[in-house]
Amino acid sequence: MLSKNTVKSSLVLSLLFALFLNFSLTNTNAANSEQVKTVTVTLKSNNKTSLPSLGREDFLVSEDGTKQEVISVVAATAENAPINLAIVVQDGISQVNTELGTLKQFLKNLPTGSQVMITYLNGSFTQVLQPFTTDLESATQKIRVVNSFSNGPASPYLNLIDVMKQFNGKAHGRNQILLISNGVDSLLNDFSPPNNLYLNQAIKAAQQENISIYSIFANGTNSRRVFLGQNNLNYLAEETGGYAFIMGTGFVTFDAPLKQFREMLDNQYVVTYKSTNDENGFRRVKITTDFSNIKVTTLSGYTAKK
Repeated sequence: MLSKNTVKSSLVLSLLFALFLNFSLTNTNAANSEQVKTVTVTLKSNNKTSLPSLGREDFLVSEDGTKQEVISVVAATAENAPINLAIVVQDGISQVNTELGTLKQFLKNLPTGSQVMITYLNGSFTQVLQPFTTDLESATQKIRVVNSFSNGPASPYLNLIDVMKQFNGKAHGRNQILLISNGVDSLLNDFSPPNNLYLNQAIKAAQQENISIYSIFANGTNSRRVFLGQNNLNYLAEETGGYAFIMGTGFVTFDAPLKQFREMLDNQYVVTYKSTNDENGFRRVKITTDFSNIKVTTLSGYTAKK
């Protein structure tokens, strides 16, 4: 016959084992969910030929040089991967005012089902004039004339972090930002990429949430800082899988960049893969296809959650 102490010991051991098993399963499931990564890629034909339809077997994904298993590849359309687009306009750049009609027409012609947010940056203030909506006509009405002056020195990249918080809960679809800016960080004047702290913080946030950042360079600063702003925008785009539309240092219209941006949106895929990488810290991502004439643009990598 078992003693009371033996029974108690057995019960305690059983309870501890159950707790350990539950803890292990919970952490395993959490780890497994961390290992599935979804990214948006944009394709471009290097020889201007039409792009073929691609499937899972056509994409090669690697992290830190190690090949990963591709789970699914979906051609991005309004039905299966709608566009979640934040339009972010920097105040203090008067040339934007002559392009408002072009910008509104671009918004109206987005695919049905697209969600659009309209945001303006004035100094350190981020003003959301239109939260995400599928009513594209309503969104266009929130496009306004920019203010002549910006409200003090600021970093558009700190503002972008606030903008990206509005994407919370938008796991479905393609998250994109179109930033209309001169790219200058007046809080960190002398820091160019990759040494600009706020720029790097914005990039890390975008990579973590799979948000591609595109930009149209609009000159609103003196010539000494023009190239610094352009370098910032280029670096931001390269690291997040977007593109910086920079056409010289003078006045440009938005027709050509917005047309090119729309073509990019129409040639996107959503790639989901399983990562075997168990290292913390930054993981460099590379995605290619078997087609030598196709260029694939995506985020440069992401920081694994600890």
